[in-house]
Amino acid sequence: IFLNEVILKSNYSTFDSKDFFLLKRRVLKVYPYIDTISNIIHKTDSVLKNIHNKRLSKRYSRRVQKKLINQFSSNIVKLTRKEGVILSKLLYREFRVTAYELIKTYRGPFQAFFWQRLSRLYEGDLKSEFKPNKDQEDIYIEFIINKYIDN
Repeated sequence: IFLNEVILKSNYSTFDSKDFFLLKRRVLKVYPYIDTISNIIHKTDSVLKNIHNKRLSKRYSRRVQKKLINQFSSNIVKLTRKEGVILSKLLYREFRVTAYELIKTYRGPFQAFFWQRLSRLYEGDLKSEFKPNKDQEDIYIEFIINKYIDN
């Protein structure tokens, strides 16, 4: 019996082991920031719920932003472009809100617009979402988190 040759094709691009290990290193480097950001957001939300004056809440948000910049600026500046993109995706995975929307909520639309434009200059996107059912890189990110972090 002779059969015709069958060629199998995938919608996904090739993702070799080198790319996987680079992605794993990047995710493991960036993921601790997500835990810290989560704690800060929960703490800030609890304080902002008690502040009913809009001016005082904006003042508190600016104070928290300055504190975060002083605490994390040296570490965040050292991140590569790709690590920044992964951080943005992990923020969406954790909070179901883009980094752009987080900035817009806490600092206002002008600040969100400013940081989005700045990130676009460096090939980033604060509006990027985490889509493990559509994006191959996101599938691997989810796998890395489940295997190496959530244990």
